[in-house]
Amino acid sequence: MLYNGETKGANGFGGRCRMIRWNRLGLVVIAGLAMSTACSKPPVLGVLLPISGSAATYGKSMSDAMHLALDEAQKKGDVPKGFKAYWADSASDPATGVKELKVLADEDKARFVIGGCTSDVAKALLPVLKKKQVVCLSPSASAPELTKKSKLFYRLFPSDELEGLRAGTFLYQEQGKRKVLIFSSGNEHARGIEPEFRHQFEQNLGGKVVARILLTDSNWQQQAVDAITAGQPDSAYIIAYAQPTVKVLKFLRGRHFQGTICVTSAFYNRAVLNANKKLVEGVFLPLPSFDPQSKAKNVQAFVQAYQQRFGVEPDIFAAHAYDAMRVALYVLKNTKYQVAEEYQKTLRFGLNDFKGVTGIIRFDDYGDVHHNPIIYIVKNGEVLNFERYRKEQLAKIRKEILGLTGS
Repeated sequence: MLYNGETKGANGFGGRCRMIRWNRLGLVVIAGLAMSTACSKPPVLGVLLPISGSAATYGKSMSDAMHLALDEAQKKGDVPKGFKAYWADSASDPATGVKELKVLADEDKARFVIGGCTSDVAKALLPVLKKKQVVCLSPSASAPELTKKSKLFYRLFPSDELEGLRAGTFLYQEQGKRKVLIFSSGNEHARGIEPEFRHQFEQNLGGKVVARILLTDSNWQQQAVDAITAGQPDSAYIIAYAQPTVKVLKFLRGRHFQGTICVTSAFYNRAVLNANKKLVEGVFLPLPSFDPQSKAKNVQAFVQAYQQRFGVEPDIFAAHAYDAMRVALYVLKNTKYQVAEEYQKTLRFGLNDFKGVTGIIRFDDYGDVHHNPIIYIVKNGEVLNFERYRKEQLAKIRKEILGLTGS
């Protein structure tokens, strides 16, 4: 099945710019057709996203952003000669992710992959990366141990440890909350965030966790009712992906819970926010450094291009995926020998403080980028920098007071 794209000429893709075929799962896979005769091993990129399954809402925004980055690079001539990109679906499932990674490595000969978008899938990929000698750049996996367990795994998203620490500090010190009810999905994402949150909130600051509700339990709602009645928490922390978080929010709103509600960065999905505007009003969440309202030229250019093309504002997953594609193209273009060891050298020493829309990208010895989370609040369906929002509200109040006094 062919896509009749434009003929691009000397942009690195040659004539017909892309080929589309169906893979084992019935998913569209895109590959550049041109081959460079000057290099025996042309740059090959594998892209492994959760296009279907429980994390599909994240996969959609990430896929859109990656295609945008790829098209922009193509227009600028930043795509490596002979470049090929093969796309596959992890189905949000570790076993499927492993299967598709093996195909990308064995059949498509990819030695650099953007993938491992959820922590569960990323963890399952680590042994395959070592066996096949493939470098993986994850836009969004955040479990702390991932980069510690593999020198071949790199990520742009902050570690869950940083997010848990920030949430604990925010609820106790900045919101003055002393008792919290935790709702946990119990997956790799939650296991990465919860220990650091509890260490900060309970041990360091002296707060109390009144109960931990495991969302996989069939009677979690009754457990939560009992915990609220007995413990009287003044805050709730929901550690889960978007859809389970929506269920907890509906429960809390239904119980007329008056405490502060904090969720994780995994909740920031534009489709989910748009579909639940009233439900999410006033919810707090720690997010990585991407700010759609930033005045930075590269951020504004990305936001405008994404909105114009897809009709919505990019979320943090789109932003990190956009940067992941740009980093991948840079590495493939600036690495002479297309093998894992050389990719690692370029990632560690050749990026030269790469300027991304999520901030300066500089990998440490483990493969992490250190961007400290910032607290945001949802207001009228918009995700706003809370510190900026608070200052704007104070300025508005002062202006109204001055207007009343005639000063």
